[in-house]
Amino acid sequence: MLSNLFLGFSLVGAEWVLYMLVAISVISVTIMFERWKYYGVAARGLAEFRAELRTLVGAGKIEDALVKAETRRKSQEQHSSRDLETDLAVTLLQMKGGRPEILNEAAQDSVIRSKIEWERSLPILATIGSNSPFLGLFGTVLGIIKAFHDLSKQGATGASSVVMAGVSEALIATAVGILVALPAVVAFNLFQRKVRAAVSEAEALKSYIVGKISG
Repeated sequence: MLSNLFLGFSLVGAEWVLYMLVAISVISVTIMFERWKYYGVAARGLAEFRAELRTLVGAGKIEDALVKAETRRKSQEQHSSRDLETDLAVTLLQMKGGRPEILNEAAQDSVIRSKIEWERSLPILATIGSNSPFLGLFGTVLGIIKAFHDLSKQGATGASSVVMAGVSEALIATAVGILVALPAVVAFNLFQRKVRAAVSEAEALKSYIVGKISG
């Protein structure tokens, strides 16, 4: 009973799997574009901001540094994109003279909250990259089952052409699954590297500011 039920499901073929893979690929590309745009807007002018902030803090101009950091934060709020360093800088500069351990804890909170935003949707990319080939393989298995079932109905006449046509059609699902997975994996790795680099820069800035303003 159960085998007949699965056979009936298998005879639908692999076409619905292909439609699912196409839908997944659209989701994947959408996430890639959204993350690429988010990182680009968030990091715009960041290197200059970081250098100027270090110069101001190093010269003891804490109020000027705070104004600059708050101005950048307001600008980022308008674009709904933020880097990992602006909130951190505002938090630390507002707490000038605090104990190093308290400053570090406060700064870490800002970094973690910003990092969550930077990593948004990345698990979806990772899931697509790791599971699309399996979904394609599943479609291929369904297609092969259907091909052999069609063969059993036709008998020996044209057996070779029936099987070959069915198998070649089924293998398309595996190829599409791999095609969907590759860009997702590459994008996920690149974005993860970008997040790690941003966190490292934020940690470096945090250490510098804390060393200059701690009481």
